[in-house]
Amino acid sequence: MNQLKLLNFHKMLANFANKLVGAFVPLIIFQTTGSLFYSIIYLVANNIFRFLFTLALKNLYGKYPQLLLMIRVLPFAIYNIFIFVLDYNLLIGVIGVCVFTALDTSLDVLPKEIIFNYSSLTNTSDKSLGVTRLFEQLGIIIALILGGFLLDLNKTLVLIISLSIYSISVIPLICFYVKCRKQRTFNKDATSNAINTLNKNEDYKKASNKLTKKLLITYGITYFSFAFVDLLQTTYSLFIFIQKGEFAVAGILNAVFNSFYAISFYVASILNEKKDITKVVAIFCCLIGILIICLPFINIDKYFILICIIYGLIGFCYPFISLFVLDRLLIKSRIMAVSNKALFARETGCISAYCIGYACGFFGLIGIFIATLITMCASSFIITYGEEKTRQNLVDYLQNNEIIQK
Repeated sequence: MNQLKLLNFHKMLANFANKLVGAFVPLIIFQTTGSLFYSIIYLVANNIFRFLFTLALKNLYGKYPQLLLMIRVLPFAIYNIFIFVLDYNLLIGVIGVCVFTALDTSLDVLPKEIIFNYSSLTNTSDKSLGVTRLFEQLGIIIALILGGFLLDLNKTLVLIISLSIYSISVIPLICFYVKCRKQRTFNKDATSNAINTLNKNEDYKKASNKLTKKLLITYGITYFSFAFVDLLQTTYSLFIFIQKGEFAVAGILNAVFNSFYAISFYVASILNEKKDITKVVAIFCCLIGILIICLPFINIDKYFILICIIYGLIGFCYPFISLFVLDRLLIKSRIMAVSNKALFARETGCISAYCIGYACGFFGLIGIFIATLITMCASSFIITYGEEKTRQNLVDYLQNNEIIQK
């Protein structure tokens, strides 16, 4: 079995295990403290720690992504234990959950994306993206529904289930690592013939470094611009929990979002392969921003179905943006032999957005909704401009390869 299939198996089970509890941590902190202020402090601090851990692990992500997923078992278990500490010592519990969920996430996101980067080199990238995201969401959807109900009943049971399932999910990838670790190309970034040729010339090598820097900065800014939409599920879950005090409602809504997200990612992968979806992406960016700002003004008791429809629309639109940008990021960065660095720039751009976005919550949750509206509308221009600019720069640079070959 190839590594991409093993990764999809891991994603489905690991996301199920993680989201059983992890998706509800900010709500649990609010339930324990009774204060939105502490929940926002937690969210901001959590992403600051995540950013620091990501920087600290930068040189390990590309070399040992499978091992990092195995090591993740430790912070995964520890932060779950600290959730129980909340009932006995609030300060220690919140700090422990904050630090170890940050470490858990830093050991989760980039290693999986880098393994996908390695294992999808021989596949059509957008098709691979559609399939792997589908497997990701399957685990999340089930966990959000079950987790919401189980947390209302028994937290200890949820902890035992999540730890057991995650441990099982990572075993095939570790076996694959042990089997293939001595292969010359294993866990190596892709390098194009164009770059190998051009880098033999010192002037072109300098131009390559300059273009690479521009590429990474552009994609870092691009991801920062639309990553605010990732705050929706946590922010609106808090908004609902403050009103109703139930995990289940938030779990159902987030399951609706992820169901449409999963379906749409597969649809978007097919359309992206056949057509230019740039205009669709720009329109969907603005549409998502408008839909999100409407949510806090709709009475959930009277119009629950309408909220589900809005959540479903946002979930359906978002994959077109996510797939469009990631597909092109991988294609261009592989040409320049910096795909892992590009994924790192993507991650740091997203985390920066999370820190600033959640900080807007100090003005009330409405501050996060407003910030998301502004950034999503801005991203419709940033994404299209960034894609065209990086494409043109890359074409201009690679034309030099034709001159050298003559």
